[in-house]
Amino acid sequence: MAQRDLVSIELPMWGRVVAGDDYVPWLVVDHAGQPVEPVRRYLSDFIACGNRPGSVRGYAYDLLRWWRWLRVVEVAWSRASVDEVRDYILWLQRATKPRSIARTHSAATAGTVNLVTGKQYLDDRFKARTIRHALSVVRAFYAFWSELGEGPLLNPVQLAGRPGRSNAHHNPLQAFKSHSRLRHSPTVPKQRPRSLSDDQWLALFQALTSNRVAHSFRWRSVTGLGPPRYSAFVWATSTGASS
Repeated sequence: MAQRDLVSIELPMWGRVVAGDDYVPWLVVDHAGQPVEPVRRYLSDFIACGNRPGSVRGYAYDLLRWWRWLRVVEVAWSRASVDEVRDYILWLQRATKPRSIARTHSAATAGTVNLVTGKQYLDDRFKARTIRHALSVVRAFYAFWSELGEGPLLNPVQLAGRPGRSNAHHNPLQAFKSHSRLRHSPTVPKQRPRSLSDDQWLALFQALTSNRVAHSFRWRSVTGLGPPRYSAFVWATSTGASS
């Protein structure tokens, strides 16, 4: 198979996610407005397993993106292989999210870090957590169809390690090995715990509206992260004692 030119690929604006009915709250429909039947049947089973409508909506958007990918690479959903999944993940790691409306006020801060909270503003790239979730949704979709005896012979989203079926040729005298990590799943970067400076702590407590609010804050007793001197500060503030 020839290597795909991933740089030139742009997903078509094919299909959309729409509200469904009382049984399946969200559906993926094609350009003609007709439900994509393999996705509808999977989401029907997904909601029957007790999942919330919000989760159904998220899964629908992930499967819509996967369907658009299959259309642009001209592969039927039932013939998708690990090659399509690998190229899909490579493309997601470099792709830009489509936007219906251009950024205005958020354009200057997109991708930067808030100096006060230490949290990064969202940009137009797919984050590692988003890609991992998309990968797990596609795997669950094909696992559903595999149980029905349809779709590809092997799940295109494979587990890390040896290719093929998990625990194939298992020795009954040994314990089953856990294969929880998915192949091609990007690593989520570790983030340093965010913290406040002494001046920010003081400004926080000074901004509290009353002694009762300060007393109810109880930072150290709730989280176990607050410095001891600020627990004393809260107690002194709530009782009127000098800090």
